[in-house]
Amino acid sequence: MYNPTLRLLTILELLQSHEQLSAQELAERLEVEERSIRRYIMMLRDIGIPIDSERGRYGGYSIRPGFRMPPLMFNHDEIVAVMVGLMFIRELGALDNLWIDSATSKIERVLPEELKVRSNALRKFLSLDMLPFPIYGVSSQHLLAISLAASEKRCLLVRYMSPQAEVTERIISPYGVLLHGKIWYVPAYCHLRENCRIFRLDRVRDVADSEENYEAADIDPKTYVLESLANMPGIYEFKVILHVPLETVSLIVPPSMAILEEHSGETLMRCYADDAYWLARYLARLELPFTVMETDELRLAIRNIAEQMLASLQKQMGG
Repeated sequence: MYNPTLRLLTILELLQSHEQLSAQELAERLEVEERSIRRYIMMLRDIGIPIDSERGRYGGYSIRPGFRMPPLMFNHDEIVAVMVGLMFIRELGALDNLWIDSATSKIERVLPEELKVRSNALRKFLSLDMLPFPIYGVSSQHLLAISLAASEKRCLLVRYMSPQAEVTERIISPYGVLLHGKIWYVPAYCHLRENCRIFRLDRVRDVADSEENYEAADIDPKTYVLESLANMPGIYEFKVILHVPLETVSLIVPPSMAILEEHSGETLMRCYADDAYWLARYLARLELPFTVMETDELRLAIRNIAEQMLASLQKQMGG
């Protein structure tokens, strides 16, 4: 951390996140001498930051109560987390790339040169190839609106399109949002149907605030969605035994993909979907030995994909 501006911003960030820090503590964090810390404190005071100091054994520096500034800078580890997170969202296909590009540009415009170099390196030379299928993209505004409504226990007015392309207006009380497989689900109480339902977020056409609030329900969003999917017509519950330990599979298969359970030293993978082929392709890319327990639709999908690949290979080899 050799950039003086970055050191100033780091001191400011540390003082805002602690009630008080001594010159020694700040010096250790920034890897400089204490006299350098005193010089930086004077520079911050010169630009109007109200920093108080207290002498003595238990003294130190603190920002005057009531003064707050928004976070000003990322450190090296934080910029890696932010940029990789944005890249992961792009890889998922979960949000419009326009907003991802816009957020990336805004972040890089305010970065000091040292961090900007690292950000550019991540964008240009780091690749993600983690998912064998794109998920259904959703509106970032809808995702935020529903999450906020669930947090604040507010009802929402939504226009929702059914699988038959019929659009209805509904008032819902959302309990959360869950990404499972390739679909975002919203468990909610539907005031039109007078019952709890799960909605696909990619089928939500419009979201508007409602003046109504609702009482908190004793519902775990993830459990409710998975149990609902298990009993939904046209949805399959796929069960696969992966012949490797759970701790190994947990490093490869994300929680949003499937439910993983320990099974006699191996791993039982369960997931719910209406399409067996995306799971068949996923299993092929895992490159782990497995046995399909359920369903026949998954076995058929694996067989068809394998036959297509074999036929393609034979054609390339001339017979």
